[in-house]
Parts: sequence; C-alpha cells; structure tokens
Amino acid sequence: MSKATKKSILYALAALALIAFAMWLRYASRHIFHSPAVNHLRSGIYVFLFSAWCYSLWIRIVQTQVRRYLVAISVLMVLWILLRSIKFSIENTDAERWLWYFYYFPMLFIPMLAVFVSRSLGKGEDFRLPRWTKILYLPTLLLLLLVLTNDLHQQVFSFPSGVLSDQAYRYESGYFFVLGWVALCAGFALLSMVRNCRIPRSRRIRWLPLVPLALSLAYAYAYVKKIHWVWVLAGDMTVSQCLIFASILECCIQCGLIQSNLGYDELFEATSLPVQITDRAFCSQYVSAAMQGALPQSELRQMQQDTVHLGDDTLLKRHKLRRGWVFWKEDISALNQVQQELELTRDELRDTGDVLAAENAQRARWLKLTEENRLYDMMETQTARQIAMLRDLLAELQKTEEPDRARHLLGQVIIGTYIKRRSNLIFVGVQRGAISVQELRLCLNESSENIIVYGADCKTTIKGEGQLTVEQATQVYDLFEAVVEVELESLRALLISVEVGAQVEVTLCASAAESLCGLRARFPDLEWEQDEDGLQYVTQKLERTRSVKAHGQD
Repeated sequence: MSKATKKSILYALAALALIAFAMWLRYASRHIFHSPAVNHLRSGIYVFLFSAWCYSLWIRIVQTQVRRYLVAISVLMVLWILLRSIKFSIENTDAERWLWYFYYFPMLFIPMLAVFVSRSLGKGEDFRLPRWTKILYLPTLLLLLLVLTNDLHQQVFSFPSGVLSDQAYRYESGYFFVLGWVALCAGFALLSMVRNCRIPRSRRIRWLPLVPLALSLAYAYAYVKKIHWVWVLAGDMTVSQCLIFASILECCIQCGLIQSNLGYDELFEATSLPVQITDRAFCSQYVSAAMQGALPQSELRQMQQDTVHLGDDTLLKRHKLRRGWVFWKEDISALNQVQQELELTRDELRDTGDVLAAENAQRARWLKLTEENRLYDMMETQTARQIAMLRDLLAELQKTEEPDRARHLLGQVIIGTYIKRRSNLIFVGVQRGAISVQELRLCLNESSENIIVYGADCKTTIKGEGQLTVEQATQVYDLFEAVVEVELESLRALLISVEVGAQVEVTLCASAAESLCGLRARFPDLEWEQDEDGLQYVTQKLERTRSVKAHGQD
C-alpha cells in the first residue's frame, strides 16, 4: 500500500470519527445535556470538516475551472451548515422560517454546479462552458423563488394549523418539483462523468459513486415520509445531504472520474526508471525505487552541469522544473560494452590480417549512419521554417507575463504537431516506399484537434483508401500547414477535404482575415477563390502513379 493510499485512509477514518462524534452530540443534546453549546460544537465540527475538504479540493484538483466549481460547492455546503446553525440559535419564528427557506439556495445550486463540473472535465484551461448550460440557471432560480415566496401561495410547504412555522407543515407539489430537479441535475452530472471517463478502470469502480447517490434519494424519501428510525439516526437533513453529496464527489475523485494530482507515490513505486524529484532547495520529494535511495542534497546542490558522470557506466542528468528539479540516472554500460567489443574486434582483425572484413563492417556502419544523417538532414531542411517559428514562439512565451498572451502563444505551439507528423511521414515513406491514406488521416486529425484547442473550429474529411507517394502525402500536409501558418492569428474556422481516387484532390475552406492568394508562389498548381461571404477556397489536384494505385488495391 502506497503512502498516498495510507494517508487517504487515515484522513477518511479521522473524518468518520468526527462525524460519529457529532452524531453522538446530536443525541446527547436531546437526551443528556440539553445545552445549546453542544449544538454549537456539533456545527463547528461540520464547518471544520467541510472547510478542510474545500482546502483539499483546492490543493488536489489540477484543472482550474473544475477546481473553482468544486470549491464553490464546498463553500455552499459550509453556508448551508451555518444557516442551519443560526436558525436553531434564535427564537424568532419569522426569522427561523426564512432561514429554513434559504436552505434551498445551496440545495438547488450544488447539483447545478455539479453539472458544470461534469461538462468541464478533460477540457483545456481556456475552455468555457457551452451557452446551453446557462439555461440551467433559469429553472434553478425559478424553483428558489418558488420556495422563498411560499408564504404567499404555500405550494411548497403548507401549514394545516394556519401558523407559518417549520414545526408543523406538509409537503406540497412544489417541493417535489424541487426534489426532482435536484435529483435530475445530480444524476445527469454523475452519468456524464462516467460516460466521458477515459481512465482504464473497471466498470464496478466507475459506478461506485452511484451508491451514495442512491443513498441520498432513499434518505430524501424516508425524510419526507418521516420514518422514525431515520429521523432518530440522521434527522439533520442539512448535514446528511451535505455529507452524502460530498461523498459522491469524493468517490468520483478517488475513482478517477474527476482528475486530480493523486497517485505520484504509486507511479514512483511502479516505475523502473531511476528518478528523483526535489524542490527548489534540492530537498527530495519523490524518489523511485530504482534510484536505490535519494541522492544527498549537498551533492545535488554542487552540480554545475546538467550531465555528470557518477561512474564509468552511469550518468546523472537533471532538468529544471517550475518549482524544483528532476534528476535521473542513465545507464551507459551497454554502450561502453559495445565500444569495448568493437575495440577488441578491431585489434583481433588487425592481428589476423583480416583488415578487409573489418573495413567492410565499418563501412556498413558508416553507410547506416550516413543514411540516418541524411534522413535527419531531410527532416530538418523541410521543417526548418517551422522549427524557427517554434523557437520564436517559445522565446516570446518565456518573456511574456500576460496570462492571456501566454495561452495564445501556447496555442500556436500546434506547429510542433506538424514538425512531429511531418518527420514521421518521411520515416514511414523511407521504410515502406509509400504512405497510406490512413497515415495521412492521422496527421491531419491530430493537427485539427490542436487547432480546436487553439480556439478555432476545424473539420477534416478524407475519402478513399490506398497508398500515396511520399511526395503526394507531404504536399497535402504541407498545403494544410501553409494555410494554418498564414491564417493562424485570425483563423476562425477551417475545413479540410481530401478525396483519393484516380487523382488526389485537396480542398481547404478557411474563414480568416489574411489572404491565401500568395500561396500560389509555393504551390504553382494551386487554385484560389473567395466568395461574397469572405470564405477562401484553395484547391490542388495531384495525379497518382500506377504503381502506388496497384499497391493500394492489393
């Protein structure tokens, strides 16, 4: 069992112990002590628990928008507890009733915020909720208004005695509308989290949060029906609902439905890499088992270079992190062994006079290295302009202090996807002699996804199968990248259509401010036009060779 798991279990047991003590205080205040101070102590325990949970959410949840919604939920829970505590501390009937009505402010908004959490999971830092989610405010506010105006219509609570009080009342149809809306939002949020979860865990674990959800619905029904033993054990509906809803969200976090920064201990225990992470003062924070003990702080502090020799067969390397350093060991014993074997072989060949065989072997290795260098040079030459742009973007990113500009620059780093995929096309083409349409489809889809993250709409459609030449595939991808580079600053939408048949026809439709007419200098056969709506169309047709078409048909 990892340290993180042990710590989580310890915190859970401590929370359960405090909850059990608070429940005993509720019983004691009614049958033993009869003191208001006991109720105040019980309320203080719950306020402390939910405040501590709020702080833990702020620390654990990585995604900014999800973290804000979850913190808002925990704050509403604390507000709910405080409203209940104030209500039972005063003796004004009207004030008690109004505080009771205001219970429904957190009761209605907590499930709605849970829906916002479910729609924000897995999105980028610049993600904004769709406009349709704002519609959820309308029924939530209307139901809250229905509760707050109950004295006028009594459609939520009615008072058979004629006295407006929370001591003797009856639930009406409006209350069940409120309860139904709460259950609908909570159920939708949870099902959305489960459906969109991409973490490879068992279905049994994923659906675990449904247990406290079902418990919440059962408790609400028992509370409405005023089942005696439920009122004796958990008659405080405010506390019970807050605890149940918090347990649902915590189960989602522990199951991975809501991503958090947990599991570092498990990762470092499982990895076979000798890695050590320190803070800025070189104090060790995480050490993998393969590291065989943390390196001394003094030794790490004295490192003058990013790579040093720990021995003949081991290198120690480091890299600067935002809040510390990462160190790792690299085993070069295999490389040293190969070098020693080469030296022995050379000596033996020289002694036996088999110089020719040695030269041939050396020439073969030289030819292999030459071919690798040729490929690397080809990739560097064909992506030199993009590499230069990427370096400029990263340099500006390091200098800028404006968050909005930083996010904008990070979005433009989609050029790195082109460099990676362009280089991969070259490797695949050299190894196989041709490039499949599926490989080209993967390149365009990945770049399209990065454009969407950047903030523009992008759609890729590729019809047809088979094989393309390296020149055809790279020309299609180069045309796409050229359009993106020209329109990157003003790009709003981009449509890419590729039809593979007797010939390869590429059409790009862009909605942006910059003109694409100048691309004909790089692509002589390019056709360009612009309609009255300002949409620009570029089209290029490429002839397929017979050998490639025949290969694709096989």
